[in-house]
Amino acid sequence: MTRSLFFLRGRFWLLVLKILALSFVGAMFLVQIPEMRYDLGAKEPVVVSGPRELSFEKFPRATFVAVEGKPDFQKAFVYKRYGLSYTYFNIDPHGMGLVVRTHHKVTDEWRDLDRFLGKLRPFRYQPFHYRIRDIYKEMFDTPVPRDAFFLALDDVPRLNGWQVGAMIFAAVLWAGMFYMFFFFKGWKKPRG
Repeated sequence: MTRSLFFLRGRFWLLVLKILALSFVGAMFLVQIPEMRYDLGAKEPVVVSGPRELSFEKFPRATFVAVEGKPDFQKAFVYKRYGLSYTYFNIDPHGMGLVVRTHHKVTDEWRDLDRFLGKLRPFRYQPFHYRIRDIYKEMFDTPVPRDAFFLALDDVPRLNGWQVGAMIFAAVLWAGMFYMFFFFKGWKKPRG
């Protein structure tokens, strides 16, 4: 009795591990879907000329846009993570309703810009959005509104080989694991 109970317990935990492994690989695949949708989307930017045009109904997910306005560096800061440096700032007349990020060094020439191209998405969908909110609160005692948007400059829709390769690899790996976990009965030894 204890032996069969031990065997059942072991099979249960093995099933749990299999499901967790499939879930992890499936998550790798699902994370890429919004990026692929953006990269395969419209190549002409949607023009955003004022704050009234920013709404979740119009921009529920990542969209290629051209935002018109002047850069506002009063609440600008540099955020370093994983060896990368990003500059965050705002655009007038959008204020804190639009947080902008660039990986380029911001110079005085930027003050003459009046149009910004990049990937626009709701701020809450941006990775590490909670940390950026905290920095604005700590440094400037300014909250980022819940309905704010995020603009990643120079992120234009363009499919690349690494992304396609990652999708294919994750799909093949998931299918292979699923087959091995639930259908493969082992190698048969030849008789003789």
